[in-house]
Amino acid sequence: MADKAILTVAFCCVGAVIGYMFGSRLKKRSQYFADIDDFLRGFIGSLDCSMDTVPEIMAAHSSGSELLKNQLEACRKSIGNGTAPELAQGFLTKAEYALVNDTLSGLGKLSSDGERKNTENKRRKLEEFGKRASEKYAKLGRPSVKLGFLAGLLVSVLCW
Repeated sequence: MADKAILTVAFCCVGAVIGYMFGSRLKKRSQYFADIDDFLRGFIGSLDCSMDTVPEIMAAHSSGSELLKNQLEACRKSIGNGTAPELAQGFLTKAEYALVNDTLSGLGKLSSDGERKNTENKRRKLEEFGKRASEKYAKLGRPSVKLGFLAGLLVSVLCW
């Protein structure tokens, strides 16, 4: 009897941990898109009244997303070196990564008006990805720990 109880607790804990990891990944995606939207809004705003360079704007942005920090740092270094940036893909899909790569590597290459229009257009496209990520987190991210726990409970019952 004690073996079954230990097995049940172990499966429930494993399921809850897997659910937590899944939920935290969805939360990171949602946070990433919110942070990149904040960065692009700030960049567009700096075109009007700031004389800062693109690397200075990238360095000044504080982000809660580790992936965005790494991407901005890679872009900043590549602008200084005059090379194409090699951005980390992280948890982004191919389509999301392609748009982010195109957006961040293209900053500072157009006139002020062209830069504003181009960045605003890409920000709107990224906003769609962000909405989907937020909806997915709201739908699946929060209950994922409970579902993982229940899945572990189900597996332990099936093993009895």
